[in-house]
Amino acid sequence: MPLYFNLGHGTKQLDHAENYPWPFDIDICFEADRHPIAFSEGVGFGSAGCTVAATDALERKWREHSEITKSVWLIPYIENLAQGKPLPRDEILSRFKESSGKEPDRYESKLP
Repeated sequence: MPLYFNLGHGTKQLDHAENYPWPFDIDICFEADRHPIAFSEGVGFGSAGCTVAATDALERKWREHSEITKSVWLIPYIENLAQGKPLPRDEILSRFKESSGKEPDRYESKLP
């Protein structure tokens, strides 16, 4: 099962949610996987998410997600991944820890 690391988290106030701080996340899998980038948002029955290929993660529609989660810094890494270059796991995890002061949460995907 692929292992994903939560490298971006943020919230956005939504008018229709009575100003509830709606959560957004970006997770990355460092293993060879067809869909190494995971986007998710919301809570409970209002939550949604997907995993995508690196090329799809670079589409304009995900830009706001990157901004909300303060993970725009990941975009150059995803661009390199889309060009076939492997993600530098240690470098990315080190950068995350340096900026957040903690290790990223991680989880195994239930999908093979």
